[in-house]
Parts: sequence; structure tokens; C-alpha cells
Amino acid sequence: MYKNISSLWIGLFMSVIFLCGAIQVGAFLGINWGRAAGQNFVPSMVVDLLLQNGITDMRIFQPSFHVLDAFADTNIGVTITLQVNFLKNVKRQKQIDNFIYERIKFYSDKGVKFRYVYVGNEPFIKTTNQNRLVNGDVNFLNMTRYALDTFNFTDIKVTTPHFLDCLINVTKPSEGDFREDIKEKMIEMVDFIDKNSGPFVLNIFPIHTVFRYGFDVEFAFFDNKSKFKVVDGNNTYNNLFTFVYDTLVSALTKAGHGNMDIVIGQIGWPTDGYISANEENAERFYRGLFQYMARKEGTPLRPNRDISMYLLSLTDETRNTLEYGAYMRHWGIYKLDGIPKYKIDFTMQDRDIKPTVAKGTVYMPKRWCVFDGRTDHNETIVLQDYKYACDDSDCSSFGAGASCDNLSFPQKVSYAYNMRYQMENQDQRKCNMIGGVITTVNPSTPDCEFPIEILTAEIVDGGNAVTKRY
Repeated sequence: MYKNISSLWIGLFMSVIFLCGAIQVGAFLGINWGRAAGQNFVPSMVVDLLLQNGITDMRIFQPSFHVLDAFADTNIGVTITLQVNFLKNVKRQKQIDNFIYERIKFYSDKGVKFRYVYVGNEPFIKTTNQNRLVNGDVNFLNMTRYALDTFNFTDIKVTTPHFLDCLINVTKPSEGDFREDIKEKMIEMVDFIDKNSGPFVLNIFPIHTVFRYGFDVEFAFFDNKSKFKVVDGNNTYNNLFTFVYDTLVSALTKAGHGNMDIVIGQIGWPTDGYISANEENAERFYRGLFQYMARKEGTPLRPNRDISMYLLSLTDETRNTLEYGAYMRHWGIYKLDGIPKYKIDFTMQDRDIKPTVAKGTVYMPKRWCVFDGRTDHNETIVLQDYKYACDDSDCSSFGAGASCDNLSFPQKVSYAYNMRYQMENQDQRKCNMIGGVITTVNPSTPDCEFPIEILTAEIVDGGNAVTKRY
């Protein structure tokens, strides 16, 4: 994208945009940042990473005040969410007005640039018990649009992201349609969003999709090394992304919105917790994705198009939901200590480089909580404490294909104990489980890292509390 442009010229170019007071128009590459973890980057560190890596946009899951503060005068396009736990308590327009004032108006005046407001999240997803009467209510879209217009933010678009399972007939793109059980509600939402110039936002988990629909895993990669492909009339699909994208195009066309803008809200490749989830495949996936994006070739049903998307995600989230599987906690391009996991060139110049390392992280002391391995412990209590430690921390590196799956049982107990100890900032009381001891000897194996967490002053409040500024 920026080939042959020196960093000086990039800086000057960004300065000109900043002086113009608007976020990037047209296609963009953004990234998601969720903070469902025991330790988190401070917001200023995240902003530095975005600026250093040339990432222009960010979707923030928890739009807390101090997080938004960090984006002032950065020219980074910010997308925030009206979360379900907020929407379920909304009874009056004034409540939405307050939120927009608190999160948009106040911080826009401080120089934060907003691109989208998401209203709810994946309302028709099959795997959760989210209250669809709240999450999929077009009235909240309307109320949010009204509030934004009231404060003269006509350029900030309103939409709702959807997961791939909102579609049916995911066999040939031309047959794609919205599920029958949600079609009426979906079309109502699409009508409103498109009428107000918002995009349809689709979240895609390629690793989930290939296994969900029985495709060859190679189909998920742009350099597909298998013979697997999908032939649909005159169009041939050699990779999952263009296949899914055009399936959505067909569904939108049947709903009367064939030209509606599409933004990919989440796409990436996890590095642990599942078969084929590793750093090598993540690097390969992103390299192919960026090469494809740089060519701007579009898809068979929408050729020669730039496509906007948000990568999933900036860091791992050790407290993320496990609804789809353990890999949900391992989307991060960065480890929680600020070290990039693999090579990725966000400028899409296809350079063989790792992104910049986060500055300012401080490790906790080199101490681990482990199981002493004695065989005279009560086995029932050991199993009980092992399960409790996993439930209270993160054991998502266990399971078929995961990095720590080959540990012996005593090693797995040690791993669970250590994760609980580290995620609670090495609180020695958290190691008070049967056989638990503190050691300065690193228990990691060649395949399984027993991490030491970073010091953090970051507190995640969910980003939904509304004060009384308005």
C-alpha cells in the first residue's frame, strides 16, 4: 500500500490528513482490541502500536473513558459498541443520547475520530443465549441514529455485526440466503442500515468455517495447496474468503440490497487451542490475505473492489468466551507481553518482517506456581483443585492439536496452578492448592510455555457506565 514511500513521507501524509480533521475515506485495514484478559496493555501502548505499524482503524469492545482518551488527536478511526448489557436496560431515547454524548460527543471534541457505532453484536448467532429481543431490535439502531444526528454526527455510521451462521445454503455462493427463522428481522435491519448508508458487517472465523462445513482446511488459505475448490456456474472459488463474501452478496441481493457496502468485522487465525491453530498457519493466512487485498481484485460477484476489514485481533484474551472452542482465547497477533508472535506486514508491502514490539511492558518476577508431583496426595482433591484452577484461569492450551496437549497429568496440574497464580498477579495465596509450590525453575517444555504475566495497572470496566455530563 505504501510501497516506496519513506517513513518521513508517511508521517507528512498522516499530518495532512490530521489537519483535514477526517478519518480515512474508502477501504481501510483495522484491528479488533478486546480486553477480556487477566493482564492488558494500557491504552497509550495500544495507540503507539497502531501508529508504529500503520494501522488506521480499531474496533474497541469495551469503550471505557480512559481508553477513548488515549485516541485523542491520533487520527485513528475508532469503532465502539452499544453492548447488549447496556441495551437491555434502555427504556428511553435519553439513555441512548447520554451514551452518545459520553462516548462520542465528549471525545470527538477532544479529537477522537469515530467511524462506526455498533448496536448490539451478532444478534442471531446460534451458540449463545443472548436476548434477541434486545440485541436484534431495529428500534435501537433508529434511536442511535437519531442521537448521532442530534449531535450532528451524520458521518458516523450505525450498524450491527453478524456472524456467518446468519446465512444458509453455504454450499454455492449463488444459493446464499439469510436463515428463514431470522429473515424477516434481518431484512428489517438491513433495510434500515443500508438506507442510512451503513455497511453490512460480517464476522468470519475461517478455522471454524472450514471444519463446520466439512471443507478441506487448505481452502481457508489463499495459497490453497489442495485440489479443493467450489465451482458455481462460471465462477470458481479457490479460497474460503471469496466464497463466503459472495455468499453474503447473494443473500443481500435477494433481500433487495445487492449494492450494500460490506465490511468484514472480524477475520484472523488463532495460534493455539485447536487443530491447525498455530503461529505458522497464522502467518501464512495473513500473508495470503494481505497479498489478496493489495491486488484489489475483489470477488467474482464484486470484481475490482477494495475490501475493508478488521483483523482479529491485537492480543490474546485469556478470559474470552469459549463458545466456539479453546482457540477463541488465542486470536492475538501479539502475546500479552507485547511481543509479536509471527511475521506480518500491516502495510501490505509483503515484507518479511515482524511488527514492532510493544514498549513499556514490565514482567513480574521469574516465579511459577507448580504441582509438587507427590503421589501421596488425595487424588480426588488434586483433581478438584486442578479443575478449579482451570475454571478460574485459562487452560485453553489443552485439547486436541493445542500446544500443551502432550503434557503429563502432573504437568497439566502445574500449568493450571501457574495460570491461576499468574493471572492473579502472582498472589501467593492463589498457589495455596494441594501440592502447590512456588519455584524459580521454569517448568516450560519445548512445545508448551508456562507464561509469566506482565505487570498491569489496567482495569477493564466494561465501558458501559454512564456519568452525568449530559
